[in-house]
Amino acid sequence: MPLQTLDNEQLFFTVQDCDSPYAVVLVHGAGADHSHWPVELTGMPGYTVYCLDLPGHGRSTGHGRFSVADYAGAVAAFVDKRGLSRVTLCGHSMGGAIVQALALDHPAWLDAIVLVGSGARLKVMPALLEQLATDFPAAVDVLCQALFGPATPSAMIAAERERYLTTDWRLVRDDLLACDAFDITARLSEIATPTLVVTGDADVMTPVKYGQFLKDSIPGAHMAVIAGAGHMVAREKPVEFISAVSAFLGTIH
Repeated sequence: MPLQTLDNEQLFFTVQDCDSPYAVVLVHGAGADHSHWPVELTGMPGYTVYCLDLPGHGRSTGHGRFSVADYAGAVAAFVDKRGLSRVTLCGHSMGGAIVQALALDHPAWLDAIVLVGSGARLKVMPALLEQLATDFPAAVDVLCQALFGPATPSAMIAAERERYLTTDWRLVRDDLLACDAFDITARLSEIATPTLVVTGDADVMTPVKYGQFLKDSIPGAHMAVIAGAGHMVAREKPVEFISAVSAFLGTIH
């Protein structure tokens, strides 16, 4: 089981090592873990693909963070510890916010970014934040209804509901509070890294207009809209998602 020690925490990750100088690091969203990415993505030809559990999530030890900036620090520390030098960061939802925060720092190791179902600001309904503390199962039902597009198999939705119910409600709440506090709308033009924005046309959490704003505000950004996909676009439509990411990376390397 691969673990990377960061201070006194251990970060779990999976890795598909193809002896490539190019790495893709996958960063999941709020209250999630590495299972939010399609398994097929880890075998993308020509890239060593790392799939992380953020601190306190999934199989990682330690505690969750209270801000996107603090999570960004943990991801940067992981990249440094692994000695990676040609990195594409791919972040979903809160993971996309983490990736944007890192891109604003212009690290020398960063080649490109992929922002999946994300936005420059990620406001959360106050009622949902309250419900997480008072009726966690009901809040999970609300989340799962919003996460997936209309054609998603019921078994996938049920499995995600069960995964959330095994997660500490405080971690989910704190992650969503970190999302709620995130807002870099005024700084997007400072991102100089090649960027792909991916969104599902049935995403009700971060709708297409969020992705379009990222695309219009980040210089030179590309955008892929995937038909029939909701917020969990990568898992719902893995073939289309991987095709879009591979085509974009083909223009970078």
